[in-house]
Amino acid sequence: MATKKRPTMLRLPPEMYEKIRYLAYVKSSSVNGQIEEALSKYIADYENQHGPIQIPEVLGKE
Repeated sequence: MATKKRPTMLRLPPEMYEKIRYLAYVKSSSVNGQIEEALSKYIADYENQHGPIQIPEVLGKE
């Protein structure tokens, strides 16, 4: 299964990981899906308060 998503390495405190894992189980989702959903909400909240985040061209080429 090909994807355009960038792989990352994320370190979480054990309790936080277990809570995310529980949410994934309850929602029939994956841990990665739950983390992606949480980050999407965080970014949307930030942009609602501060306006859209503009990615500088230099950063966008990585």
